[in-house]
Amino acid sequence: MANKRFLLYFIFLAVGFIFLALDMDVKTNLDYPAPYNNTENVIGEFQYYNIASTYGAKCTYKLIDTSDSKDNGEHNTTVSDTTAASSGSSQAKVIDKVFFDNIHIDIFNDFIGFLLIFIACIGLRKCNKIFSLSAAGAFCGILLHILLKALPFFINGLALCNFSMILGVAYLGSIILTTFLFTRGLFSMCPDVCCRDERKWGKITWFITMVLQILLTFVFWIGSDFDALKSLGYIIEGFLVLDIVVFFMILKRVYTYLEKSYKNTV
Repeated sequence: MANKRFLLYFIFLAVGFIFLALDMDVKTNLDYPAPYNNTENVIGEFQYYNIASTYGAKCTYKLIDTSDSKDNGEHNTTVSDTTAASSGSSQAKVIDKVFFDNIHIDIFNDFIGFLLIFIACIGLRKCNKIFSLSAAGAFCGILLHILLKALPFFINGLALCNFSMILGVAYLGSIILTTFLFTRGLFSMCPDVCCRDERKWGKITWFITMVLQILLTFVFWIGSDFDALKSLGYIIEGFLVLDIVVFFMILKRVYTYLEKSYKNTV
């Protein structure tokens, strides 16, 4: 019975980790309660990147005159006016207005990922106190996830952008902390000399995973407005999932020791 229970917790950790790494948004037919409130004194890029990467968004563009003439601020044009732009002027394409898209749902929802890790860490807490800390990190991740998704229903405009960016950084921190703690807890369950190589390569693999996770977050934030970067993000996401699979393959090599340690504690 103990063997089956540990196997279940091990699978929960693996699936939960993959759910945290994978993002596959599906657009629904549901709208946010209010249109997005554009803040005129803040550049559209900052507003668009924040709500597009977290909630999904659409935008319109305009051309601005970047020449050195005194009145270049008075010659803003929309994209539809491109053909009317004089060949002698220097113009740049920037985001004009930002709009909420329909509500997006992530098929590989982070909420499920954190919940699976939380359950597994609660089940493994007798093996090591580190798992209790990891469970607390997963619980904070669940709360941050709920709060992030609920923000557009309570605040709007620049306040939404600022809060979502701050909470997004904290959310990324909760992913790093939670996975670091349960990784440390697992390797503390196999302290034998014969497991030394697995512990070393497991730590290296986890570190690469977190570097890719941070890079992926940044690329998708900027990639909201750049299709090439978004495509790069999907490639990084593929490597991220592959790295997590390798991480658990390394753990599978010491599974007998992990299982034995769990049986000895329960």
